[in-house]
Amino acid sequence: MTKKTKQTKIFNDSAFGWDGLSTFIFSNIVLILTLGCCFFYLLFKTVQTAMVSKTNTKRPLSAILVAGLCLKNNQPSDEYKTRLQRVIRLLDTQKKPTQIIILGGITGNNSHSEAQAGAHYLSHNGIDSKLITLEDQSRHTLENLQNARSILGQQLAQKKPLDTTQTIAIISSRYHLYRILTLAQGMNMTLLTIASEERTSFSTAFFLRLLKEAYFIHWYWSGRAWVWLSGNKNSKQRIS
Repeated sequence: MTKKTKQTKIFNDSAFGWDGLSTFIFSNIVLILTLGCCFFYLLFKTVQTAMVSKTNTKRPLSAILVAGLCLKNNQPSDEYKTRLQRVIRLLDTQKKPTQIIILGGITGNNSHSEAQAGAHYLSHNGIDSKLITLEDQSRHTLENLQNARSILGQQLAQKKPLDTTQTIAIISSRYHLYRILTLAQGMNMTLLTIASEERTSFSTAFFLRLLKEAYFIHWYWSGRAWVWLSGNKNSKQRIS
């Protein structure tokens, strides 16, 4: 394999890839042609979801998904710890042992996966490790959900105690919840979103994250439109 061929393969196998690049370009064209109208609507929905999302539920949960976050020197950041602490509080409301699926592979310059670090934190804080399943191969939110769906499907096939008539919750930061809902609905997954923070605290950093999330959702919807227009099967597989 030549150096050029190897570089092309690495790019195609990356989280971006040629399909991602084509949808990225198309999304920016849509952004310009619509004068940002779609983006501002998605920003409104992102803010609205961040503000109204609850931190608890009385429903019996069959599983709790935990969205990972890039580690700092292989350790959970304060924001990631807030998500993990929410898991502990949520478990206290459940009458039966509830399965926890921690999402997130190796990102940044770390040597441990987000899922590994999250599992260690929960175990260190008294959560039975037998309740914890790791999804440690994903690189971004879409892969988080795709891999979680596979794990849940495999457990059903093995007839493990997962009652699909009950609710599957996912815990993440408030700014991230609308993107999770959007991607999950596009994959025919029904998830109950749980906010990790007690309340919305508008700061400059939080507002910048909201802008980033709205753009990612715009990119996602543009990607779906691109799939429909181009009939690109690779792009369809990437976002399904």
